[in-house]
Amino acid sequence: MKDAYIKTASIRWEKIQDDIFEKKCVENKKGLNISILKLRPYQEIPLHKHLDTRYNYILEGGMSDGNEKYGKGDILINKKGSKHFLKALSRGCEFLLIWD
Repeated sequence: MKDAYIKTASIRWEKIQDDIFEKKCVENKKGLNISILKLRPYQEIPLHKHLDTRYNYILEGGMSDGNEKYGKGDILINKKGSKHFLKALSRGCEFLLIWD
């Protein structure tokens, strides 16, 4: 297997919902997936449930899930089967999302 290098600056932002944007970095239906998501200030992702564990690393800004506020450098892990919502804070939020 060869090493891979992904130039995220060359990946275009895709609008996936009002004021929510995504850069799909790695798509693998039977393995690891990586995206960068960006939410505008105070944008919400409604209550939802995941069928897998999701790892969120905050790159810029911050977000809240109703229990805690997370900022740059924080890691939020949503366990398989958990329900949660996300809301960007006043500066918006950009985060790395990894799941399989």
